[in-house]
Amino acid sequence: MSRISLIIPWTAEKTIRGDDLASYQRILQEQGGADSVEVVLSERIADADAFVGLHPLIRIVEEDANHVSLLRRGLAAATGDILLVLDPTREYAPEALLQVLESLRTSTADVVVGVPRPGRNGLTLRGMRLKALAVLGRLALGTSDGLSGLAAIRRSAVRTLITESPTISGSRILLDVLTWCSGRLLDVPVNTGRDDQRKLVPVRFDDVKQIKRVLDHRFGTFSRLVQFCLVGASGMFVDLSLYAFLQWLFKRIGFESPEGAGSGFAWPLAVAGSLSILVALTWNFALNRRLTFSDSRAGSIPRQYLTYALGNALGIAVSLSLRLYLPGRFAFFSDHRLAAAVVGIIAATAISFSMSRWVVFIRQAEPVVDETTQETAMAR
Repeated sequence: MSRISLIIPWTAEKTIRGDDLASYQRILQEQGGADSVEVVLSERIADADAFVGLHPLIRIVEEDANHVSLLRRGLAAATGDILLVLDPTREYAPEALLQVLESLRTSTADVVVGVPRPGRNGLTLRGMRLKALAVLGRLALGTSDGLSGLAAIRRSAVRTLITESPTISGSRILLDVLTWCSGRLLDVPVNTGRDDQRKLVPVRFDDVKQIKRVLDHRFGTFSRLVQFCLVGASGMFVDLSLYAFLQWLFKRIGFESPEGAGSGFAWPLAVAGSLSILVALTWNFALNRRLTFSDSRAGSIPRQYLTYALGNALGIAVSLSLRLYLPGRFAFFSDHRLAAAVVGIIAATAISFSMSRWVVFIRQAEPVVDETTQETAMAR
């Protein structure tokens, strides 16, 4: 026998009735094989007259909190051995809770996700799109429904991250679970309401940030490398565009080497290359700090920028040297100076990423918490 905690992060976007919660609690108590079922209601605004008949009931009030922050508050307050997370904005029958609960108990999974059963529209455009999204979701997130609102979690899989960072942006509760849970995931088809299956909820910017956190958690350095390359691609566009513009500008104002740009060292080429690299460096620093390494933004921006510049000095030197050396030695690069710049950028990418990942943007190690301390923190 075990104790179950039913955690409901409620933002009042949809009315939730005490009778519904009572039916959830009753069916878990009668058919869920638990000694007791506590309801943990994490909400924005407390109504003293609502949910009077529920017992045991833990109510947490956090004004202006989002779904994820309310979820973390509820997880921190829950005392059950098994944690059931239910999003009240979705339509799940009480039997769906039993389905994920039973699957958790009979499997080795740490997190069981309730996903809608496949409908009969598999051959329609919508059905094919949903299947494609399910495949992509399983490959990227580990589950076919990253927007699910129902999950059963073993208490041992809940890390102290939820107590160390109780407030965080986001609205998708399962995506938050996937950012800190490293255990095995299992998808279980459950019955949902017709409106729930047909409703397409728009994805917001906070949801995109949540997906990024999940990818960083699942794929680690590889995820950072892909993001770093995307930022670098945008920086390459800035670099090459400014480089071409400055060459055109210098030619228009007569700032050219008397010997010609194709023979030996050319000051206009050096100035154009240096300025374009400096601007691209600043561009990449800003995006990498804000996006790629968003979890390592602590500290002074000037100090971090200086460290970034010094740490990538070797990559900058390689890029500048190649774009100056190649046009003076090879006819192809003399006629296509932007190609020489591309070679320099590619050669410097590996150096820049390595220095940025392990030298510049260093995340402070989380304090080691023993199991006794973790259980105490979770029980508060």
